[in-house]
Amino acid sequence: MGLAALDRFAPRRVLMITIIVGAVIMGDAMIYNVLPSDVGSFGVAVGLVGVLLSANRFVRLASNPLAAYLLQRYGSARPVLASIIVALGSTVMLGVAKGFVLLLLARVLWGVSFSILRLTGYLVALEEGEAGRRGRLMGVFSGGLRIGSLVAVLVGGILFDVLGRAPSFLIIASVGLVSIPAFLDLYRTSGGHAVLDSSESKGGFRATETSPPRSLRERAWDFFVPTVPGMDAVQRYKLLAASFTTFAFYLVMGGVLISTLGFYLRERLGDEVAIVGLVIGIATLNGLLLAARLTSDVAGPLLGYLGDRVGHERIPVVAIPMCVAALLLMGSNAPALWAFVWLPVAFLGVTAAIISLNAAVGGMAPVHRRPQVMSRLASWQDLGFASGPLLAYAAIGSVSLTAIYVVGACILLIALAAQSLALLRNASSVGL
Repeated sequence: MGLAALDRFAPRRVLMITIIVGAVIMGDAMIYNVLPSDVGSFGVAVGLVGVLLSANRFVRLASNPLAAYLLQRYGSARPVLASIIVALGSTVMLGVAKGFVLLLLARVLWGVSFSILRLTGYLVALEEGEAGRRGRLMGVFSGGLRIGSLVAVLVGGILFDVLGRAPSFLIIASVGLVSIPAFLDLYRTSGGHAVLDSSESKGGFRATETSPPRSLRERAWDFFVPTVPGMDAVQRYKLLAASFTTFAFYLVMGGVLISTLGFYLRERLGDEVAIVGLVIGIATLNGLLLAARLTSDVAGPLLGYLGDRVGHERIPVVAIPMCVAALLLMGSNAPALWAFVWLPVAFLGVTAAIISLNAAVGGMAPVHRRPQVMSRLASWQDLGFASGPLLAYAAIGSVSLTAIYVVGACILLIALAAQSLALLRNASSVGL
C-alpha cells in the first residue's frame, strides 16, 4: 500500500534521479553560503568570489548542448555515473584546494556535471509524465533539488563553523555518496526507456543522422530554439515564446531581484529594524526572504499538478502579473516590510511558471529531439540567472533600484505579451 501510494505520487525512476541530483548538488549549494562569509580560508581575493560563484552557470552555456549530445550518443547511464563521480570530486576539491585556479576548475567541473544530471532529470520526468502528469513530476524533481540545497546551506554552514573548511566539505561529499545506490536502482529498473538506452530504435535521432541544408532564416531560428523537423510555425513560435519567458523569469526574478534584495532592504531600512520590540539585522531579514524563495520550490509537486489541471501555457500568464506587481511595489514608496507579504506570493508564481514552462516545452518536443530542446531551454535559464546580477550591479552605480525594478517589470511584460500571443495562436490553430 505504501509503495503503491509512493508510485502514484512519483514513479521510482523520478525519485531515484531526484535523489541523485539532490545528493550531489549539496557541495554547490554550500559554497554559496560559506565562501562569501570566510574568503580567507579559501585563499582567494575578495574580488574573485563573484567569478567563482557564477563560473558554473556560464560554463553550462557550452556544456548544456554537450550534455544533449552525450545522452543521444551514449544513453544516460555512463554520462550520469561519470557526472556523479566528477560532482563529488568537485565537492572534495572545494574543501581541500587552495587558490583561484583549482577552485575555478572545481566550479567548471560541477557545471558540466550538472548539465548532464539536470537534463537527465528533465527527460526522465517527461518520459514518466506522458499521462498528463508532467508538471507534477517536474515539480518533484525541482523540489527535491531544492531540499538538497536547503540541507546543505543549513547543515553545511553549521559544519563549516564548527569543524572548519576541509572536514565540512568532506562530510557533505560523503553524504553525497547516497547517489551511488540510487544510481544502481535507477538503471536496474530502467528497462528500455529512451533516455536510459542509447540503442533505442523507435525512429529516434542518431548522432550520424544528416539534415538537409538549411536557409539563412532557419539558421537564425536555430540560434534561439533548436530545429525540430515537422514543427509548424505556430509550434515553433510557442517554443520561442516559452524560451524567452523562461529567460525573463530567471533574469529578473532570479538574477536581478535575488541579488539585490539585501541592497534594497539596507537602502530602505538601514542596518537593522525593530519589529514588535525585537531588533533584527538586515542580513537576517534578507535570509528570510531568500528562504521563502527556496521554500517555494518545495511546493513544486503541488504547483506542477496545478499546471497539469489548468494547462501549462496558462500558468505564466497568471504568474507574470504577480511578479510585475511585486517589482512595482518595491520600486514605489510602499513600506519595505510589505515585501514579506507580496514577495513569497510572487515566488510561488515564479516556481509554478518555471515548472509549467519546462513541462510545456518538453511536451512540444518529439521524444527523439527532447535532449536538444530541453538543453537549449536550460541554457536560456542559465544565461538569465548568470546575467542578472552582473547587469543589476553594473547599473546600480548609474541608476536607482526603482529604475532597475521598473525595467525588470517591463521585460516581464514583454514576456507576458509573447506568452499571451502564443496562447492566442494556439487557440486559433485549433479553431477555438
